[in-house]
Order: sequence, then structure tokens, then C-alpha cells
Amino acid sequence: MFHTGYCDYNRFNPDCDLINRPEGSGDYLFLYFMTPMKVQAAGGTQMTKEGAFLLYTPGTPQIYQAVGRFKNSFVHFTSDDDDFLAAYDLPVNRIVYPPDPDSMNALFKSIYVESVTKQDYYQELIDKLMHQLFILFSRQLHTFPIGREIQADLFEQFKKARIEILTHIDRKWDAESMAALTNLGTSQFYNYYKLFFNRSPKSELLDARVERSKYLLRVEKMPVAQAAVQAGFESLPHFTRYFKKVCGVTPSEYGRF
Repeated sequence: MFHTGYCDYNRFNPDCDLINRPEGSGDYLFLYFMTPMKVQAAGGTQMTKEGAFLLYTPGTPQIYQAVGRFKNSFVHFTSDDDDFLAAYDLPVNRIVYPPDPDSMNALFKSIYVESVTKQDYYQELIDKLMHQLFILFSRQLHTFPIGREIQADLFEQFKKARIEILTHIDRKWDAESMAALTNLGTSQFYNYYKLFFNRSPKSELLDARVERSKYLLRVEKMPVAQAAVQAGFESLPHFTRYFKKVCGVTPSEYGRF
């Protein structure tokens, strides 16, 4: 379980303020730098841009100074199980730049609000929010190949397109209609989609349709042809072949289980 200490959201310090803890703070510190900073580490001084994140481990020196204006969000915390670092494959004691810092900062805000208001079960909720924060952090960092610069607004645009496709699987999606959601050509759309989500939009759409058809067949007890249509399959033979390929049984056999 995570236990938070002092935390803050969109915190302003005096301009050019220096944080100087040569022996660390005795706990983990997760920082979101919203303005450029000079960060001292074993390898020397690094200049960060806004949008940088840094996860300090206990005992690591925490020395950083704002280049001008000082604004950040942060949370000090401990954990009953330090395996979370390996479980989420988190980078520590180095500067990283997730592509969507605003979604991360929204979680900093929720953690801060819970820690201040201390409503019923706030510790349990903070623990869940911390897990959510690190899951999102890991997802964002491991979505893209190392060294490749991806614009955050493009990533956000593709997230919205993905949600639109996978929440409306009964529509007649083709390459052109999916690509139109991002105002890109089909080739560019497919390349970026695979880069962002490690799968093609077609394979994700087909698997989502199969999952819906499984529910319709087993829970709703719907006839195979009707389930195929409601799940977005236009061809019954194609539905039957793909369903058996994925599930190992035909739709009719699955519905009888």
C-alpha cells in the first residue's frame, strides 16, 4: 500500500527557488516540473524543459532550482512493497517526458485533494490513485520507441479516435473512415496507430467485436446471425471463421456452453 506524505498541486515557489536536500527526503518523491529547472545529479547538471517528470528514490540527493518561475506538482510517499518499481517498469532518478502530462497532473490534483480533505476511506482511495498514476506513467513512457519525439496533441487526437472506434464497433468502419477521425491519410493513420498502441486498428476492432458477440451469445442468448450484426460483422461466414480462429469453437458451440 502507498502512504503519502506532503504533496501539492500546481505549487508556486519564489522565482529561481532552490531545493537542496543532499541526502534526499527520506522517502520517494515524484515530481512534475511545470517550468524549466536545473537538476543536479551524479552526472552533472541537467536543464529540463517544462513537462519533465522525476521519480526520486529514498536516499538520493534532491537538488533542483528553477531557471525563472518555479511551478510544480509533487507527492512524497512510501510504499509497503518496493516491487512497484519493477512491476510498472518505472524509471528512477532521471528526467523523462511523458507525452500527456496534463492527464498525469489531474491525478496529482486528486491525490492532493484527498490528502487535504481526509474524507472517509481517503487512504484507501489515495492508494488506488497512486497505482493509477504509475500505471498511466508507465503506459505513456513505454508507448513510444526511445528517442522518438511525439507531439502530445497528436497522441491525444489518436486516443480520442481509438475511443470513438472501440465504443462504436457496430459502425461500418473502413480504413478511410477511421483515418478521417485524425485528418490523416490511411497509411499515416495506420502507422501512427501501431506506434501508439502496438496494434492495428483493424485487429483491435475485430477483437472488440468478438468480445461483444461472446456476451450476446452467452448472456443474452441471441441467435448467431443477430449477434454477428449487433457486434458489427457484416458477413456471417466471416464472423464464424474469425470467431472460431480466436475462440477455438464456433459461435453456435460457444452459445451452448
